[in-house]
Amino acid sequence: RIFLCMHNHNRATCRASFFLNAMRASVPMATAARPGYVVCNDGIATLSTLSSKEWLLQMPNGAYTTARTCAGARRLFEWVTHVERTASSATSMLTDPSSPVAPIPAALPSLLAGLGSAERLRPRLDATVSAAVREFHASIGAEGELKVTVLVHWMAASACAAQPTPAADCTTSSVACHIATLPPLPSAPVKVEVRGAPRSNAAAKDSSWVAERAPLEALLPKDFNELLLADEGGAILEGSQTNFYAVHGGTVYTAGDGVLAGTVRRLLLEVCEREGIPVNLTAPKLSEASSWEGALISSTSRLMLPIDELFVPEEGKPSVQADKVATFDIGPGSLAARLRELVQGEVEAHSSDVI
Repeated sequence: RIFLCMHNHNRATCRASFFLNAMRASVPMATAARPGYVVCNDGIATLSTLSSKEWLLQMPNGAYTTARTCAGARRLFEWVTHVERTASSATSMLTDPSSPVAPIPAALPSLLAGLGSAERLRPRLDATVSAAVREFHASIGAEGELKVTVLVHWMAASACAAQPTPAADCTTSSVACHIATLPPLPSAPVKVEVRGAPRSNAAAKDSSWVAERAPLEALLPKDFNELLLADEGGAILEGSQTNFYAVHGGTVYTAGDGVLAGTVRRLLLEVCEREGIPVNLTAPKLSEASSWEGALISSTSRLMLPIDELFVPEEGKPSVQADKVATFDIGPGSLAARLRELVQGEVEAHSSDVI
């Protein structure tokens, strides 16, 4: 920069201005966050700096699911089940008049026909996810498997009423997705805590749950992996993002009702039936945790993850060491370790070519 002092009596001020601007110029400007994700809306993919959670929170509420790739990000694990579950969640939300995203009655038949049918919904999901993954590889190029979050949304009655448009416009819907690198599995010890009540409608995977669970997640210590939801009787139904299992007397216990039946849970039940491992579809009781031989959580990113330590904190307070109620032996030879390996070995066989 060039600074020109026109009058002698202003030279001191001019020199000060010169040095101030020189110092400012020497300080590097803050750079914008580098996009590490891809988002895609109805087949149009763009780079993004938002995590999947941040993206869901700023998107309209709708039916969502989280999938994962396998085989070098070429296939999607249990994709058929994800499509069917998304269609089922959309149907549940569309037909619930008390839902904040319920459409106007005139739009319901058209929306149900398009979103409530897995057969009609799948081509739209395939196209959007494929476009997003291609963009991720082309622009970001990270190696490894990917986390794929899909959201289907439509215009709620309240939003439709506020639009100066014909009612026919209220039948439109959108398919969106978010692509991120699949996070690594947590290192031992894997810690979880029991905190919070079960969801009101666990059968529908409603994206509003991401915001509802935020106050609970805010209390979760950084080295904890999950929080578990228990009813008033102490039955642990599921985690905030996972299914939950306890191993007792060589039998796997997991809730049969009041939970979202995840894709990994479905695979585990198939594996247990094939291997002759007993399963009891009853929610494990927290009061019996000290007698469990093991415990696990399952999700798209974790697959089957054995738990090392179980905590029950005071309400409204983070877990501390004194809150630990059980420690599990999940080493080689344990049923928990065997279940993890059995499910891991079936992932690619239960996947689909989409990308």
